[in-house]
Amino acid sequence: MASLDEIVRYKQSLGFSNNRDTVIMAQSDSSKSVLTGWFINAMVNSWYYISFEQTGLLFMKISMAYKLTGENKFIPLNSIRSLSFEPIKLSANWTTGKSRLSAIELKVVGTDGHEMTMAAQKFIPGRPWIKHNLQNVRHMLGDL
Repeated sequence: MASLDEIVRYKQSLGFSNNRDTVIMAQSDSSKSVLTGWFINAMVNSWYYISFEQTGLLFMKISMAYKLTGENKFIPLNSIRSLSFEPIKLSANWTTGKSRLSAIELKVVGTDGHEMTMAAQKFIPGRPWIKHNLQNVRHMLGDL
């Protein structure tokens, strides 16, 4: 797994801030097939380190070994209508690989009405910054 220092250095190399307190880790929710099961869905959905910048959201894609891949996406703040965190709902969608115990749903709604949901990690053993930064971001959004 990339260290928080490595992530911050990387995003700085892209011209973004050195803020280390607003980087979280999340998994996309691009596949919701109940038929393929949780393992395949967890493998299909991409993982990202997401940095909440003053100008928008920087998505830094990571590999299965949680290393930065060099693939990045930026969503400008003026393209975002709302950001919110919600509990992962108990339903057949548990098969997407999201766990209510270890993740919380991040919902991003664009000004065009399109919606994206991601499973933001609540904690990872040995990586206390994951929990700390998720709390920082939730506090920043007025969610706590």
